[in-house]
Amino acid sequence: MSNTNDQNTRPSTSNRAMSFDRQAAEPQQPYSKGKIIRRALLRGTFLGILLAWLLISFAPLIRDGILYMMPRHKALYVGQPLLDRKIEDRLATKEATITEHNHMPTNLDFTELNARLKRLQRSVASLQQRVERLIPREPYLIIDTSDNLIFLMKGKQLLHQGICSTGSYIMLKSADGSEKWIFKTPRGLRRIQAKIEDPVWRMPDWAFIEEGLPVPEPYARERYEPGVLGDYALSLGDGYLIHGTLYQRFLGLPVTHGCVRLGDKELEIVYRHLQVGSKVFIY
Repeated sequence: MSNTNDQNTRPSTSNRAMSFDRQAAEPQQPYSKGKIIRRALLRGTFLGILLAWLLISFAPLIRDGILYMMPRHKALYVGQPLLDRKIEDRLATKEATITEHNHMPTNLDFTELNARLKRLQRSVASLQQRVERLIPREPYLIIDTSDNLIFLMKGKQLLHQGICSTGSYIMLKSADGSEKWIFKTPRGLRRIQAKIEDPVWRMPDWAFIEEGLPVPEPYARERYEPGVLGDYALSLGDGYLIHGTLYQRFLGLPVTHGCVRLGDKELEIVYRHLQVGSKVFIY
């Protein structure tokens, strides 16, 4: 005799139908937010891996396709031969591109370049000969106003080198502002205009204005001051002199009103070697 209340017995067909009905009647629980995110991450990871695999597998074909569509001059030397272009075509295209964009010569231009180079070499040689002819054969003086140095030369031979003082580039204005002076040593080529022993300084107007003194008449006695320019002076014209100084501790510094100050030794050497008309190069 069967017992229908025994739980270990197999349920009948009618019982299973009733169970399905109860499950359908029960509302399904919605997915939690964390579960949705995990599923999205898993799907995204899978799609990413699949896309990367496709790109790696078909990269050569994709690259060749891109190169095929690019302009010819931009598709050179990428690493793999193009589908329908030969190496010779690529080299020719590269040479044309370099010539067009960088103005590099073609093989045919090198002949012209060699001809130009030879003409330039001849021109340089001619200029060197002209420079050689311009170098004075007699003693001349070079004054470096940047480093306050002098170079006494004869041809290419250095006779003497020493220090000097040149213009300070200080600007002085008169009390009413109507006059101003910039104390700089003129640059360029000058010639010795005169040689003077035991020179006497005739003080210009700015010497009195600088001291805050009234400016005397042009030939007033107080304008003349002996013994302040050293034993010698060489005139460069326009009131500029090469002379000695009482303030030899300032030699090597730009402290003058435009003249070139030398120490006693340099002044005597320069005075003995330079003659009226000798060239003085100032830079």
